[in-house]
Amino acid sequence: MKTNICIAISTYKRKKNLIDLLKSIQNLKYNKYINLKIFIIINDMINYNFLNKLFKHRLKLKLIQERNKGLSFARNRALKELKKEKCEYIVFFDDDCIVGKNWLVEMLALFKKINPDIIGGPQISCSRSSYIRLFERREKHAHNINWVSTNNVIMKSRVLLKNINFSKKLNLIGGEDQLFFLKLKKSGYKIIWNENAKVFEVANKDRENLIWFIKRNLRYGLSSKIIFIESYGLFLGIVMIFIKFNIDISKAIFYLIFFVFNFKKNLLKFIMYFFRSLGVILSIFGFQIKEYSK
Repeated sequence: MKTNICIAISTYKRKKNLIDLLKSIQNLKYNKYINLKIFIIINDMINYNFLNKLFKHRLKLKLIQERNKGLSFARNRALKELKKEKCEYIVFFDDDCIVGKNWLVEMLALFKKINPDIIGGPQISCSRSSYIRLFERREKHAHNINWVSTNNVIMKSRVLLKNINFSKKLNLIGGEDQLFFLKLKKSGYKIIWNENAKVFEVANKDRENLIWFIKRNLRYGLSSKIIFIESYGLFLGIVMIFIKFNIDISKAIFYLIFFVFNFKKNLLKFIMYFFRSLGVILSIFGFQIKEYSK
C-alpha cells in the first residue's frame, strides 16, 4: 500500500530558487512505498511549463495558476487543490529553500513515534549575515509548540477537515502561516517540533542589511493585532497583545543594558525587540507594512 504525500509550494518570481528546491525534493531519501505529488501554485505571470520537461519521469508535478496576488491567496488555492486529493500527509515548503536529504525520513519517524497531527522544523539560513541568522527559530526537539511556519511543515491530511484558511487580512503583510497554525492548535490538533528535519534558506543579499532587519521586525509586531484577535477573540486577544508588548519591550531593555558584553549581537537584539514592541503599539492604530506587495 502506497503512502501518498502531497507537497504544496507557492512561488512568485523565483524560477531559479524553485528549480533548486525541486532538485532537493528529488534527492530526498524515502522508500518505494512513498508516493510524492507536488503542487506548484504560481502567483505571477511567468511560464513554468518547462518544469514538466525538466523533471519528467523524476517528479510528479501539477502547475496551478493563482491570479490573485499574495501569500494567503496562493496558499488557500493550495488548500483547495489538496482537498481534492487522496493523500495521507500534506507538506508546505517556501520557494526559497533547500530540503535536507533526510527530511522526510526524520518526519515520518517522528509521526510513528509520537503520532502528532502537525510537525514543524527549523529553517537554517545559508547566509552568514547576523541580520538573517537572528531570525532562525529554535525549539526543543519533540516538544509541543503553538505554531509552525510554511517553510518547513508536514501535517496529516485530516487537519483540512476544519476548513481553516489563511487569513486574507495578512495577505500582503505576512504572519498568515502563524495565524493558520494557531487556529489549528486551538481546534485541538497537536503540533510538535522536529529539530532533525532541516530545511535551508538560500542566501538573499537584499536581506543582509539593517533597513530590511528593522522593517522585518517592525512587521512582526504589526501583525500582532490581527493574529491575536483572530486567534483568541477580542478580549483575550487584547490581553495577548499587551503581554507580547511587555515581553518584547522587556527584552529590548535587557539587551540594551547588556550589549556592552557582546556589542554587535546584543545591539542587534535590542533593535529586534524594540521594533517588534513598536510594531505591536502601531498595530493597535491599524498601521501596516505591505511587504509582499510586489
